[in-house]
Amino acid sequence: MKVRIVSVGFFCEVEVKRAWYLPWATVYDGCLPWRGSFAQAKKIKAKILEDYD
Repeated sequence: MKVRIVSVGFFCEVEVKRAWYLPWATVYDGCLPWRGSFAQAKKIKAKILEDYD
């Protein structure tokens, strides 16, 4: 699994790639894509990677 942080205007989004043949998928918070600061995105990225391992 790969996780990346993407800049979207003034905010950041977290995207996940579950397999090499699947496209990048945006992490959602309810029905809308999650958007927040870079520091928050780093915490979410670390949590996803920790939960996956």
